[in-house]
Amino acid sequence: MNHREKAEKVAEVYAVSFLKDAIGHDIFIGSHIERLLADKVNLIYQYVEDGNYYGAAIQHQNGEQFVVLNTFHSLRTRYFTAAHELWHLSEASLMQDGNFDHERAADRFAAAIMLPKELTKQLWNKFKKQDDEVAILKIADLADVPYVAVVRRLSELGENVPSKKITEMEWLEKRSELGFPISVSDYSSKDTRFVAYEHAVKENVEKKGLDILIAANKLSKFAPKLAEQYQSAALSRGHEVDA
Repeated sequence: MNHREKAEKVAEVYAVSFLKDAIGHDIFIGSHIERLLADKVNLIYQYVEDGNYYGAAIQHQNGEQFVVLNTFHSLRTRYFTAAHELWHLSEASLMQDGNFDHERAADRFAAAIMLPKELTKQLWNKFKKQDDEVAILKIADLADVPYVAVVRRLSELGENVPSKKITEMEWLEKRSELGFPISVSDYSSKDTRFVAYEHAVKENVEKKGLDILIAANKLSKFAPKLAEQYQSAALSRGHEVDA
């Protein structure tokens, strides 16, 4: 067994255990993956206009864990990225040796939890009776994952899948050609948030007397609405604010 095969096998096994504890194998996680991730780590939403940057998993020296998601990408891609990064912070990941292919394992883990084996195969066998490409589009919509992820997952599960080399953008064109309605999951949500940081600054204002103008400056990027509230409060108290 080569490094790639080992990574895929370990990730698939861990995914089964994860789904059993988290949500079960008979429904799709979809956007709920971000809630599951937020329950485990500090989640940061960052908008960076870079198509090659999807996100990152970071562990601080004090043991605190963070995951950054780039909201420049479509919601489908963002949810899949969240699942991918979850692998990097998992116990299964930490147990592997230095030669382990973590990136391949992370992709396989993401596919396995976002597209559970039996559910995905069951829907594929049902929907493909109408049309293979329609089936892929339907599963992608139900699971809230990239179209190419569905094709790859089906191939991993031993299914004979057409259109293996079609890109995500080409799938969007096929979606239109086949008369599918517009999906919000095909678009990005240009969000910038760091809830844990926002709460920490707010607590410092309320309990430790942090100056509200300083708080506003700290929150200008990750919580602009709250920053604006602090600035307005500062003005009403007679603070001088630069134009």
